[in-house]
Amino acid sequence: MAEYGFSAINNQLSVVISNRYKVLVFSERSQFNIRSSKTDANGYGAATFAKVVRSQEAPQIFVRVVSASHPNLGLYITILGSPGAWTGFRVTSAARGGSTLQNHVVEFVVCKFTDSYNSQVYGSEVRGENNEPVYSSADKVVKFSRFTKAWTKLNGSGVDEYKSNMVIEGDDFVSISSFDRGVSWFMRGARYAGLTILDAGAPALIIFVTKDTSMGPWFWQGINNTNFSIPICKFPPSRYANT
Repeated sequence: MAEYGFSAINNQLSVVISNRYKVLVFSERSQFNIRSSKTDANGYGAATFAKVVRSQEAPQIFVRVVSASHPNLGLYITILGSPGAWTGFRVTSAARGGSTLQNHVVEFVVCKFTDSYNSQVYGSEVRGENNEPVYSSADKVVKFSRFTKAWTKLNGSGVDEYKSNMVIEGDDFVSISSFDRGVSWFMRGARYAGLTILDAGAPALIIFVTKDTSMGPWFWQGINNTNFSIPICKFPPSRYANT
């Protein structure tokens, strides 16, 4: 349908807020633990949202490692709940050798599309054609810092890695919700996949894929010079704090 009402355009003349363009906003931040009961087994962690996310679309989860018992940490996520009532997430981590139980502390930030009307006395809001909230001035809009743009493939005997070649800083949060349930959208060439967010003791962004050579490749390289992209954000507490 045609645009109507308020719209906001950025310096590149792209529409970023309107009745048709939803805006990703901050919901909450907290920490959770990933632990294992055996040194050679997967680790597990979970978090319950303080506020149920009411959007139809699943929330986006960004994480950064606060402390880890191993120098390497790879994981994938499972979003819990259903459209209109997302309640939390569960994480499965990979075991990569060593004789120490997994005991990791991870900070997370939950982001969502605007799912509530402005309850403040002053401010503005934009609604869609079905009267659903699209933007509220009471929300804290998420500012993306960077996106992955290309991957370098490292072939392994059972696991392939795809390096983003990006330097991840200590206060960077990496989106892991692209890997919901181990990424069933790979469809071909992989049994499961996840993200390495800590490599040799340093923050990282590396895709790892357990291969299924009987099914052919998965389409990480995209088409028309496109690549699978993962957002990276900074969430300074002075701006993105729980209320």
